[in-house]
Amino acid sequence: MKRRTVVLVLGILWQIFIFTQSMLTGEISSNQSGFIVDILYPFVHNIGIPIDVDNFSLLIRKLAHFTEYAILGLLWYYIYTLFNLNKFLPWIVVIHGVLAATLDETIQRFTPNRSGELRDVLIDTLGVLTAVILILLIQKIRRKEVLI
Repeated sequence: MKRRTVVLVLGILWQIFIFTQSMLTGEISSNQSGFIVDILYPFVHNIGIPIDVDNFSLLIRKLAHFTEYAILGLLWYYIYTLFNLNKFLPWIVVIHGVLAATLDETIQRFTPNRSGELRDVLIDTLGVLTAVILILLIQKIRRKEVLI
């Protein structure tokens, strides 16, 4: 019971973190991603990857979306497993991700200098879907190892 509570709290906190990020103004959000770009871009540029700083910044922002939601998918997959919602588990997690991403982008529509974009909902959903697929692949590999 204790593990269920801890993991559920982690999942809820992660969801709150995502929504809180969406409530940041465009300027604050840009400064956050700009900080990461300022650290990583010189390295990328020095090793000869042909990408300009604006496209690199966009890539970093979209990778952040993907990563946030991949983590969300992992957490909620585990949470739903602990609560024995196994029958349609992958679909429950993906639907949770789609709903969370839609709400996330809706929040951004009402945040100064931010916009809610369908593209980001799709990227977020892809993050959750990737997490679910990886979990299913790992489970399949583990089952085969047990059978051998």
